[in-house]
Amino acid sequence: MSDIFNEVDEDVRKDKSLELWNVYGKYVIGAAVGVIVVTAAVVGWKNYQLNQSQEQGTLMENAGKLVSETKFVEASEAYAALAANGSEGYQALASLRQASALIAAGKGAEGVVIYDALAASDSDEEFKAAAKIMAGYYLIDNGTPEDVRSRVSGMETAGNIWASSAQELLALSALKEGKKDEAVKILTALKDDADAVNGIKARATQLLQALGEK
Repeated sequence: MSDIFNEVDEDVRKDKSLELWNVYGKYVIGAAVGVIVVTAAVVGWKNYQLNQSQEQGTLMENAGKLVSETKFVEASEAYAALAANGSEGYQALASLRQASALIAAGKGAEGVVIYDALAASDSDEEFKAAAKIMAGYYLIDNGTPEDVRSRVSGMETAGNIWASSAQELLALSALKEGKKDEAVKILTALKDDADAVNGIKARATQLLQALGEK
């Protein structure tokens, strides 16, 4: 695939970009979302665990068991109840998991609504940012590049906890549009960023190699 983008004609380049996206896109999204879900859960738990009640903790645990049993609709309903009636420490985290469960249940549009609502809420900035990023990873394969950019643009700046993910999403958006040069520029910067998340740096390196870049 080293010469996949050697064609000069822009239409051909776009077709090849989309072909590459179809091959690598779902792998990238699956790996990234797994990291995001775990990270968001850890951040939320550390921030609020001292203020959480045993009863609500049990409800959250039970909802997680429903997910492990692939009962995603039931899990989303359980998380929705916690998001609506739980303590402050649970609401945002439950919303993130509710949206994830809805997407797993094949109700992605509803999941994105939850993410967007959380992003616009008064919750802690960490959760609001996580909601934007998770919506972006879903929309990269189920929306338009502009849908993704509208969520994550501005989050790619140094010092932002989700900067690496935002950069990856912007690169993938460019790639999906057939804009190889723009994607390569972002991926190269991401690969060379000492502060970037290791897993994302590795994916950036792999995509650059697939694009024929050294």
